[in-house]
This record gives sequence, structure tokens and C-alpha cells, in this order.
Amino acid sequence: MNRLAYLSVKIPLTTNLFSMDSINVNGALYWLPENENDVISLVNQAKEQGKVICIRGAAHSFPLIGNLESESVNDKNLYVMLSKMNAVSIDKSNMSVTVQAGCHLGLDPFDPTGISTLENSLLYQLDLQGMAVGDLGGITHQTIGGFLSTGSSGGSTQYAFEEALMSVEVIICGTNGAEKVTYTRPNPDNPDDPFYAVGLASMGLMGVIVSATFKCIPNFNITGNETISTVDDCRIDLFGNGSNGKPGFQQFLEQTEYTRIIWWPQQFVTKSVVWQAKRAPYDPKNIKPYQEVPWIGGSAIPATLGADVLYTAMGTWPDWFGDLVGTNSKTYKDVVPVVNAAFKPFLFPAICSVFVAPGVQQFSDVWYNGIPMDNQMGDRIMPVWFTELWIPINQSQAVMNDMKAFYASEKNCENTGIFCVEIYAAKNSEFWLSPAYQTDVIRIDIFWFANSNGNPVDYYTKFWNLLRKYNFRPHWGKYMPDGSSAEWKGYLPSVYPKWNDWMNLRKQNDPNGVFLNDYWRNNLQID
Repeated sequence: MNRLAYLSVKIPLTTNLFSMDSINVNGALYWLPENENDVISLVNQAKEQGKVICIRGAAHSFPLIGNLESESVNDKNLYVMLSKMNAVSIDKSNMSVTVQAGCHLGLDPFDPTGISTLENSLLYQLDLQGMAVGDLGGITHQTIGGFLSTGSSGGSTQYAFEEALMSVEVIICGTNGAEKVTYTRPNPDNPDDPFYAVGLASMGLMGVIVSATFKCIPNFNITGNETISTVDDCRIDLFGNGSNGKPGFQQFLEQTEYTRIIWWPQQFVTKSVVWQAKRAPYDPKNIKPYQEVPWIGGSAIPATLGADVLYTAMGTWPDWFGDLVGTNSKTYKDVVPVVNAAFKPFLFPAICSVFVAPGVQQFSDVWYNGIPMDNQMGDRIMPVWFTELWIPINQSQAVMNDMKAFYASEKNCENTGIFCVEIYAAKNSEFWLSPAYQTDVIRIDIFWFANSNGNPVDYYTKFWNLLRKYNFRPHWGKYMPDGSSAEWKGYLPSVYPKWNDWMNLRKQNDPNGVFLNDYWRNNLQID
């Protein structure tokens, strides 16, 4: 593989590490480089000390960040945040933008450095110049580097965020030490080009992404609606290939510009929430924002806080009640069986009816506020964890029927849990480790409310086993099967045709394992 085709710049080591700003986050000391020179210094420092560079973006990849910030591995890692590397350079004449990797897509209200604002976010600055990218994820808290590294995606088979990506600049650590390499989209296109290994879903294992260049399109509005109904009354034939004038699920995902579906599968709930939208001419005055939860006083926060209280009470029942009245008290022994018996047929449906009330909501908004429909649900206020499984879209009907049968087989809520399932689609991609590599996909997001008793991995494992026959590819930033376990060893290489090529380039970019943390070493089974 010839890297001479790519710009490689050796930057001299001039930075004094001790003059660099730092911040303590969750017990880990993060360095805050201000430029590529600083990143070069940090990478060389890690190499000299035998440590591993760990980059933190918006920390939305909760299993990864939680693992890397644990006290037991602090002495192995050199922690870095690129928050000060957030410059945006727009070339309006060419409809292109070059942005540093620490820039957030939108406002990150939980940025521990406090640097992120709406005004310095990429999407806001693009919109001011009449520019846009074609698709976005459900939230825009993430940094550019984090969004690219985890292979994240929006809900569309017609548009994809990575289609706009023209090049990435990466600090690698090869045999000559740290250096900057630019990987550019080949022209004419060549799907075997290393650009497709590094630009998306590289997980930080190819080096530190320090900037990226995107080719943009004119900005636009979206207009659409959300329909909440019973599953039987859903506007989609969720489990068939089309009936009674309804489109089959695969057909709907392929023909709708932007969409996501929420499915509440519990026996006495069985509701569907269908959000769908399409592009419209840009008009910042034609705004009627989507309301994911009922707004109170012009804000989603009160309802979100209320939902958090209710779901925390359900998720930690009966522990909190035992703490309140004592587990050996007569009250506890009398009340708990009654509540347990009433929960599935009465209490849970009543609670759901507050937040998932049947009806239709029309909305319209500018692109960067409208497409990320989950931004108003603060992931610290209403913490939800999930595993996300990407499956070839031609398996949609079979997958949905398997899940329906699985949910129907439960006796209590051991399969459905107390939360919903989110279903997206994604457009096929040529990036080697994109979970949508060379196929449109249906994405099954199994939710777990974080403030709950039990182990989410035990819950996810049921679905990993159920859907394994479809050769799912897990989202790199969410919970995934343990690749080092006997059950899953060798699984990931079997579902990625370019796996060995990707691994060979990773070894070339990082022969000393400067970017190879324990989390990825175990899950990807890298020696």
C-alpha cells in the first residue's frame, strides 16, 4: 500500500508539555492541545513513556469512555481533548469547509471545558453562510472527530453525512514517530483507497484526526410530521411487505428522506411513533419546531425531568421503596406484590400514555435544528444507553417478525423491558469499517434506561443472540458483544470483507500501539 500519494508532514517537537492547559474529568487528567504541534508532542510523549493516547470528544460513546476513564487504567493512558482545536474555515466559493476535529457539530451543553457554544459550532457557522451537509445524527453534541471515528449516521437511505467528507488530516505514529498525514477522497474513486479506511469508523486506532474537509450543499428546511398510534394502526406495515395501502417497512425506509421509528412493544402498550421528514426550501421564518416531549413554559426540560423521575422510580423498584420503609416491614411485604402484579397491565401503560399519547404533530425547521430530533432530550437528564445493530435492509421484515415473536414470548417484562426500541435506516457506505459497508441497513437500537437495576449487557445479550443470524454489525460507539469472549471471538472479522486490509493499515500507522487502548485491543482482538 503506497502512502506516498498522501501528504505527509513531519512537524518538529517544540511544545513544552507542562505549558499546555489541562482539565480533570472524572478523575482523568486531560491535556488540551491548541494546535497540531501540540498533538505531535503528546503523541511522541506517549510513545516515549509507553502510554496510550485516549481522545475524548463529547463522551457520547459511554461504554468506551467509561472504560478508559476507570481508575484502574489511568496510569496506562495519556488523555487528550481537542476542545481548543475548533477552528472553522469556510470557502463559500467552492462550497467547502475545513474544520478542526475538536469542533462540535452543534452546542454541547455538557462540554466540561465550557468552550462549546452554538456560535462556534460547525453547523451554525455553515448555516450563516447558506451551506449545509446532507444528513445528521439524532443529536449534534458530538465533535467532528468523534462523529467520524465512531462511524455515526443519521436516519436516511438517501443521504449520508460521510458523503460530504473530502479529506481528513491525521496524526499517526509510524516508525519515524508522530507525523501528519492527509487522506484525500480519490478521484476517480477507488473503494480500495486508504481514505476509506481512515476517514470514517477508524475508532481513533489509525491516529488522531485533527481536521476534516467537507463539500457542502445549499442549506434547506425540513418539513414533516410525527404520528403516534397503536402498532395495528401504524401508517407502516411494520411486520409485512405492504398491506391495506400501507408500505412495507423496507419500502418505507427506502422511500422516506429522513425517518425514525420508536416501537413500544410491551403487551399492554404496543405503540409506534413514526417521525418522517423531507427537504423544503430554506426559510428561517417558517419554523414550527418538533416537540419530542410536551413543552412546558417553552422548554422540554420540565417534561424530561418528570420522565427521568418516573423511569428512575420504575427502573430501581423496589430497592428505593425498601430503603424508604425497610425491606422487612409489613408495608414492604404488602405493597410490593400488589405493585408488581399491577405494573404490566395497568401502571406502565398509564405512565406511557402520558408521554406517548396518540396523535399527529406537524413540524418544520431549518436543517441543523430539524434533522437531529433528539437534541432536546438531554442525555444527562434522561440517560439512555443502547446497543445499535446494523442489518442489511432486505432483512427488515424478517428481523421485525423475529423481534415481535421474541417480545410475545415473555411472561413479565424481561424481554421488552420498561423502555422502547428505536429503528433507523442508513445508506450504504464504501468506508471499510462502516457498519453500512456496501449495503443499506435497518438499525435496531435496543434502549436501556441508565438509572435501572441490573446489567444492561445481560439485556443486550438476548438481542445479540437473537439477531446474530443476520450478521449484524454493531455501532462502534455503543454497547457491543465482547470480541474476546468465546461466543464472539472472530465474529467481527467475519462480517467485514476489508477487515484484514484495515488491520494492516492500522499496524502501519501505529506499529507501537500508541493509539491502541485496552478496550479496542480486547473487543477487536488485536495482539
